[in-house]
Amino acid sequence: MPEMKNETHFAQFNFPEAPNITTPPPGPKAKALLERQEQVDSQVLTYPHMIPLAPDDGLGATVKDVDGNCFIDLSGGVGVLNVGHSHPAVVEAIKAQCDRAVHMLDFPGEARVKLSEKVLEVIPPGLRGEAKVFLCGPTGSDAVEAGVKLAKMHSGKPGVISFEGGWHGVTGTGLAATGKRGVRDACLPVMPEVSIIPYAYCYRCRFGLTYPSCDLQCAKFLEHVVRDPDTPATNPGCLLIEPIQGEGGIVVPPDGYLQEVRRICDEYGLILIMDEIQTGFGRTGAMFASELWDITPDILLASKTMGGGLPLAAVIMKKELDTWAPGSHVGTFRGNLLSCVSGLASIEAVEEDGLAQRSQELGAKGLERLRAIAESSPYIGEVRGKGLFMGMEFVKDKESKEPAPDILQQVVATCFQKGCMVWKSGRWNNVGRMMPALVITEELLMKGIDIFEQEVQALG
Repeated sequence: MPEMKNETHFAQFNFPEAPNITTPPPGPKAKALLERQEQVDSQVLTYPHMIPLAPDDGLGATVKDVDGNCFIDLSGGVGVLNVGHSHPAVVEAIKAQCDRAVHMLDFPGEARVKLSEKVLEVIPPGLRGEAKVFLCGPTGSDAVEAGVKLAKMHSGKPGVISFEGGWHGVTGTGLAATGKRGVRDACLPVMPEVSIIPYAYCYRCRFGLTYPSCDLQCAKFLEHVVRDPDTPATNPGCLLIEPIQGEGGIVVPPDGYLQEVRRICDEYGLILIMDEIQTGFGRTGAMFASELWDITPDILLASKTMGGGLPLAAVIMKKELDTWAPGSHVGTFRGNLLSCVSGLASIEAVEEDGLAQRSQELGAKGLERLRAIAESSPYIGEVRGKGLFMGMEFVKDKESKEPAPDILQQVVATCFQKGCMVWKSGRWNNVGRMMPALVITEELLMKGIDIFEQEVQALG
């Protein structure tokens, strides 16, 4: 176990003045920059429509805008910044590599090989010594494309099973497997032979049951889909699942569910693909979330924070699955050297500073605070999460559980005005999300939650 660092150590990674609002955002400089962006960038962009941020500088879990306002960033770049904005080790590694070479395709540059070696050291214990890694492309979407392609090639079966509320990207295979219907509607038809079934979303159980008396009916339904020859799951060869759903609303499955998923895959010959693109590298209190339930996937997908802020993605597969021919999946930017050195420095920082354990400990304190807030609020139906991966589901009332995305958006907007960035997720965009950089100080985390609490209480 790495030596646990104290709060003074982590304070150096954050702007000490956060939060500090000197000009109500968006200030004049931010407005001007947002207007310039609107003139030249497509309206398809999402984030500037949620909060009017025009960033200028970032450090750890804090961000300054162009008007000098300083915010606590509880969004973590939506999964990219586990070690925070501008971590000094990451910055130094990028600078040093820039003086040598930035890109060398698939050739074995030292940076590329070192990163692959490090990844294979930190993957779940059941994969260590039994796996190989493929640096497949710059984004998580490409990891999904490559991972499912490999599973199809190896199994010879075209069918894919994924889950309601799941998010696997918006390109090709990922779009077909993503559980959010709204992102697919304008792009039909999508890739065929993908069956999307209920996830273990206990707060809104598809079967109207309650855990644990439900006897994991969601897992039994999965087994029915796989076993029964008359279900729509045609010749399934793999199952694609997030151990904790991120975009779906920080949905944590109950104990026993993922173990049943693993058993069903083993019994019926399905390749288990675990999408840890958002949950990897310490985010949930373990290096990978599948370790929380002692699950070993056949294929593990990684991206987002893996690059330390630069684009990077990987497919980690059991050696016996590495049966595809050279050139079966290609991409010009895979294994970019700047991303590799950034990623290596980021993973080493997670290890050296004990950030997985830190996430576990700070997350427990954060969830305790958030659950207390929910107890006294009529609008928060459930708080859930693991580590610093925390979600608060907003409802119009706790009895009907009718989603309340408008109420959440109001809280997001007013928190931003007070200097705290909270993000949205969930099937109805009604789940507030807190997933700050793991280098956040406890003081900053609690200040952010204080602001959130004030704005929730202001709702009445």
